[in-house]
Amino acid sequence: MSSRRGRSVTPSRRGQSALLGLVLLIGMVATISVGLFLVAGESVSSVEKQSENERVEQTFVELSQQMRTVASTGDASTTLEFDAGENGAVVKTNVSTIEISGADLDIETDIGAIEYEGDDGTRIAYQAGGVFRETGNETQVVSAPPLDYDSETNTFSFSITEIADDGDIDSGDVSVTHSGNTEPYQDTVHVDDSIMVNVTSEYCVGWQTYFEKQTETGDGQAIRETCGDDDTVRVQLGRFDIEDGTFEDGVVVYDEVNGKTGGWDVSTGDGDSPPSLDGLIDTMIADLRSDDDVTNLSDVSSPISSGTYYAEELDPADFGGDLTFDLSSGNATVVVEEDIVVDGDELHVANAGGNRSVQIYAGGNFDASGGGGEMCVEPCNDEVDAKHLQVYGKSDMSISMGTGKTYFEGMLYAPPGDTEFTDNEIHNTGQCSDEQLCYQSTVETDGSFVVASAHSQTPNTEANHDPDLVDFSPELNLDEYIFPPELTYLNVAEHEVIVENE
Repeated sequence: MSSRRGRSVTPSRRGQSALLGLVLLIGMVATISVGLFLVAGESVSSVEKQSENERVEQTFVELSQQMRTVASTGDASTTLEFDAGENGAVVKTNVSTIEISGADLDIETDIGAIEYEGDDGTRIAYQAGGVFRETGNETQVVSAPPLDYDSETNTFSFSITEIADDGDIDSGDVSVTHSGNTEPYQDTVHVDDSIMVNVTSEYCVGWQTYFEKQTETGDGQAIRETCGDDDTVRVQLGRFDIEDGTFEDGVVVYDEVNGKTGGWDVSTGDGDSPPSLDGLIDTMIADLRSDDDVTNLSDVSSPISSGTYYAEELDPADFGGDLTFDLSSGNATVVVEEDIVVDGDELHVANAGGNRSVQIYAGGNFDASGGGGEMCVEPCNDEVDAKHLQVYGKSDMSISMGTGKTYFEGMLYAPPGDTEFTDNEIHNTGQCSDEQLCYQSTVETDGSFVVASAHSQTPNTEANHDPDLVDFSPELNLDEYIFPPELTYLNVAEHEVIVENE
């Protein structure tokens, strides 16, 4: 009788591998499915956030337009459908400051903002008529504030729309109502000055971006100070250039020429006078007079190296009769509070290669009436290059070129602007008493004078033009200053409006 031994049955290795593969496959599919679900969820969420931001941005632009309309027309109220997203918007008052000064204008006003912040950190804000968008470190100007300088009409305009009350705005119908409070600052002016606009704001970078774009044709020189720790951008508006053709002749007048003109290269300026520099020169004098970092010319000896200097009066006699500016290392600028006096002495410019120059800004007169004086670019009276010596005076500067072989090589810019020159303080009686520029006997100049009026007492005058100046447009050596504009009209007003849900 036979017997059978029992034995256990185990899966084969092939069967184990197949089973394990099936389990892993199922796990991988599950994992991939979850991953795809998460990625899809994140993508949908991101798209939704971006879509909400775009809707809010558009409604902010529409709100700014409605606020501007109500403010400018004085309409009592208007209503719009406002999309503030899920989080809503916040209305804040008096969180920023705008200062506007210049041309007898001195405005300082607090302004508010309407702000929205999305779940992704994007911020959209309305402020003083502009709409700004901040994403990470980037700030964009969505809608520009209503600020404008029109160089064609010489008009500066800024309608500031302020918000009346703090509060919250939710999505839905929103009313914009003029509160009835308007502060106008309007005037017709006839001054040569520039407009300073300082904006202190949490959205300073947005304001700076706007000003940079608006003034990019002026190489950004309107920006006097960029946003820093104090969140303030400082802007000087209305920059003008002394245009090509300003120095078109040896003497360019905008009133009249009298006397024995002899060998003058003289012409009457085409059109109105270019702006005077009265405001700019007064500002320079006030700034540099009390600036400890600026060297007083009386504290150095000739030759004078490149740099910026202040002088109460500029007279080569104080340097033994021979004052030389050495431009080997760059430009030199001298701001003179009172007169330039060259009586029988010498003022020279040396090593003036390229476009290097000495620029002299004087608040007083130019007096070379003593005769025999020489003011020129080396080698004097040989190779004329007048652009290296530039003299800028105010509209009331009296100019006298004296007797005894007086020589001047350079440019002198002192046009009347909107004023009328009446009295020559150096020649206050007799001939030249009414003209700004007086040539006496035996005088020679190479370069160009731009003035209100001129008179020559003898036919021995030689007012020669440097033809290289026809296409020359000078730039200020001091970067912190700009040539000011001619302003004829200011139109600045502050309007208060109420923004709230209905």
